Amino acid sequence: MRKLFKNNAGQMRLGWDLFLSLLLFVGLQFAIGLILSVKWGGKSLVSSVRPELITPLGGIAATLLIWMLLKKRSLRDLGMRVTLAGVREFGAGIVLGLGFMSMIAGILAAAGAVTLRINPSCSASGLLWSLMMFIWVGFSEEMFFRGYIMKTMEALKYRLPFAYILSAILFALIHLGNNDISALAVFNLFLTGLLFSYMFAITGNLWMPIGYHFAWNYAQGSLYGLAVSGNDVKGVFEASFQTHVGWLTGGDFGPEAGLLDTGMSVLGFMVLYAWHRRRQRRAA
Repeated sequence: MRKLFKNNAGQMRLGWDLFLSLLLFVGLQFAIGLILSVKWGGKSLVSSVRPELITPLGGIAATLLIWMLLKKRSLRDLGMRVTLAGVREFGAGIVLGLGFMSMIAGILAAAGAVTLRINPSCSASGLLWSLMMFIWVGFSEEMFFRGYIMKTMEALKYRLPFAYILSAILFALIHLGNNDISALAVFNLFLTGLLFSYMFAITGNLWMPIGYHFAWNYAQGSLYGLAVSGNDVKGVFEASFQTHVGWLTGGDFGPEAGLLDTGMSVLGFMVLYAWHRRRQRRAA
């Protein structure tokens, strides 16, 4: 019976490890969201708390609980080393995420597929709240899907390409419950997961994928007013579709369900590969 759960080295088998950790990652966030949605007498019990801001913290807590308390490993082992290089890579991730999403919004606007108008209902407080939310989402998902999963597979001696693929598959599948999900959206999320895995592999830390992840989402929703993985976000601009060609605009799911997102992922791989090769030549 013991061999069903553990390998010859006494480590929990990958399937059980990922199943139980993913269950805690999702379950804790769901539980927090459920608690925050409870109403008594028609009023929320915690009306001063924004569920979308607090819920991602459950994902961070779940990852830290398993990684640090159960596995007795450090944040440094997870890929959270705080160094000057990490700060630069975090900034580079922000630039890439903001830049690529701005390119998508610009192409859609130039093609006449989307009209962007200043949103009169946008507020500074709303932008601040959404900034905090997307930062927490970036930390939560990258710490688990890149840090925890890939480092766990590394400890179990799995080859890096398999770790890339599995973490990207799980990252895509976790979004299946989102509104207006499509086959192209799932494929694009898989490609994005691969891109984040590649960032993690070539830098050795999570700062670049975290920076890219939160900046991409923030630009998509809070700046350009486009849906973020099926979730509506009030932005500086208000986006209105002039065409309902889903393969181009992504429809109600947002640009991540369109072919422009596919192209940006491919471009991202090219840019990162060139950057990594240049850095290797400098180090030689």
